[in-house]
This record gives sequence, structure tokens and C-alpha cells, in this order.
Amino acid sequence: MPKSKENREGFTEEEDRLWRETVKTGEDMRRMFNMRDERRRREAEKELKEQWPSTEAARLFTQLGETFKACQKLLEQDPEIEETAKLADGERHDVFTMLRDNLERANRAPRCEYPRSGGRPCRAPKVRGQKYCNMHLAMETARPTKFSLPALDDANSIQVALNKTAQGLVDGTLDEKVATKLAYVLQVAMSNVDKLDFEPEEDEEEMEEEVDQESDEEMEQESGEEEMEGESAN
Repeated sequence: MPKSKENREGFTEEEDRLWRETVKTGEDMRRMFNMRDERRRREAEKELKEQWPSTEAARLFTQLGETFKACQKLLEQDPEIEETAKLADGERHDVFTMLRDNLERANRAPRCEYPRSGGRPCRAPKVRGQKYCNMHLAMETARPTKFSLPALDDANSIQVALNKTAQGLVDGTLDEKVATKLAYVLQVAMSNVDKLDFEPEEDEEEMEEEVDQESDEEMEQESGEEEMEGESAN
């Protein structure tokens, strides 16, 4: 798998565009660096998986796994062979016993709860006191920790929300299911935005009373001024 083409700062063309359009604060910068590092990790992991089958380590691990399974099957068929192996070749028997015991302990260990794309959990042993295994803890740490939207009370704020939704899909803040639901909510908000008016309407009677009160005050003020002018004339 070819690695993504990066600029001098280590960003892809898409990441560089997001940087120019979205980075305003130090938190935005941290989010972009995390997104870049996560993308690099995924690429390195995929490259390793592609190269692994052709390595000597892969051949030895495959051989070990096949041999271990063959030993387990043999013991299931004839349990007395274990005692014979222990007497005849204690050192290699101890290696098998250690592998078997470790595997059994690992199978009893609490499992990672990270949901895979098919809906099933990861099932790798999770880190003590955490919900996930080491790999998925690292992935979660690299993700932005907060996704927020503005109040959806005008067309501009809805457009900002759409931009954030698209960005969330790119940087991993949102999964596709959540983004689909959010897109529907934004569609409803856009269809309603012209019908909204959060300013309270004034009651017609109250407005008439205010106008009458202002008129009375103006008349009283004019009458007072006329009286003062008459007294001055006298």
C-alpha cells in the first residue's frame, strides 16, 4: 500500500485544506495533528499486515501455532502422552505447558468492548481498568474528544453544522450512523428555519394602550407648557 503524499508539514492535501479552513485555536491544531498521526498509524499498520506473510517471523509464528494446535489435538486423543513427554523431554514439555496456561489465562481475561465495523466487539484482552485493548485505547486517545454544534436557529448556523458534520466524518469524531441521523436533523432544521421567529410578538391591545398612554402624556406636557406661557404673559 503506497503511503499518502505529504507536504513539508506532514499533511495530505485534504488535511492541509482542513487546516486552512478550520484551524483557529490551539485545540484545533492539536486535533489536526492527532488526525494526521492516526492516519499515519493506519497506513503503517496496513503496510505491516501486507508485508508480514513474507517475513521469517511470520513463518515461525505460523509454524508455532500449527504445532501447538497439533499438540493440543494429540493430548485430547491420548492424555497419557503428556506424562510421557514430561519424562522424556521435560524442557520442551514445559514450553508447551507455559503456552497452554498463558492461552487459557488470556481466554479468561476481560475482553475489549470496541465495536468493529460488523457490529461485533474486538475481543482482544482489554487493559486493566479500561474498556478497550491497548490498540483501541490509542485510537480513542487520537480522536478529538468533543463534537459540538451551534444553535440551529438560522441558515448560517445550519451551514456551520453541516461543515462540522462533514469534518467529523473525515477526522473520525462521528461514525456514519450518527452522521446520517444528524444530516436528517439538519435537513428538518433547514426546512423549518424560515418559519421560526423567536422574538415575542406584542399584543395589539397592549400596543394600543402604549400609544394612548404616550398621547396622553404628550397632551399633558403641551397643556402645562401653555399654562406656563400664560402666567409669564400676565
